[in-house]
Amino acid sequence: MVFFVDTGYLKKLIHYKDQFPKVKYEYDLVTDQIKSLVAEGHDCQLHIHPHWEDSAHNGTDWVMNTDRYKLVDFSNEEIEKIVLEYQQILKEITQKPVNIYRAGGWCLQPFSRIQKAFEKANLKLDSSVFVGGKFTSGNYFYDFTNTPLKSIWKFSNDLCVEDPNGAFLEYPISSYKYSSIFFWKLFLNGRLDPKNHKPIGDGFPMPAPGQRKKMLTSGMLLSASCDGYFVTKLDAVLKQNQARGYNELVVLGHPKALTHFALEKLEQFVIRQKNKHTFSTFTEVLQTR
Repeated sequence: MVFFVDTGYLKKLIHYKDQFPKVKYEYDLVTDQIKSLVAEGHDCQLHIHPHWEDSAHNGTDWVMNTDRYKLVDFSNEEIEKIVLEYQQILKEITQKPVNIYRAGGWCLQPFSRIQKAFEKANLKLDSSVFVGGKFTSGNYFYDFTNTPLKSIWKFSNDLCVEDPNGAFLEYPISSYKYSSIFFWKLFLNGRLDPKNHKPIGDGFPMPAPGQRKKMLTSGMLLSASCDGYFVTKLDAVLKQNQARGYNELVVLGHPKALTHFALEKLEQFVIRQKNKHTFSTFTEVLQTR
């Protein structure tokens, strides 16, 4: 698997670990876990939520400031500094190359403002797009409604425009249209069977104004996911991608959104598919190109 590590969090753990024992405890747990994942053959790569730049720890809790949620909320010079600094932090922990990226909140547009940072950091592959996705409210901004209808393409200064000679590879997260009935089941399961369907993690997503109403009335096209009840559609997403002639399937997941139900169903999916398909890390993908 590929674990995209929220490296701004690591930066703040390093900053506060000598001030607060609670943070030192978190730092030791998280860095040990990352090292064990690498030792087991998984890929740990760069994931940036830049609002950590404006957030702090008060000795008891994290105090979040999400006013600057996207990289493009910062100056060009700050973007380069953040990408290069975060990349170095993760490299020092993993002792492995860090040249693959996924944007926090899918927010990597306009890429032309971030391109130079990618070039300086020698980032070669991105997996932030999900074809057809769009959300431009609140702290979010992403618009993938006009992308190649492919499961891989090269690009230069625009994530959504294929350039055969581009320096970067896009491996989009697979997309799937979830029905309104699906979302009713999702929300009802959380209320009726919280032991299995409430998230295990203590994190929470950035508010997305208006999305719940749209989910329950007309359904929604979203990234393929193993979070919670979304895991029940993995076989359908795989079948959809095969019907489209795609050779790749990329599925998203968030520790903060995983449930006991999801972990059990994900394991079952892997067991069903492991002898039919190859599970590859993005580092392995780059080595073959």
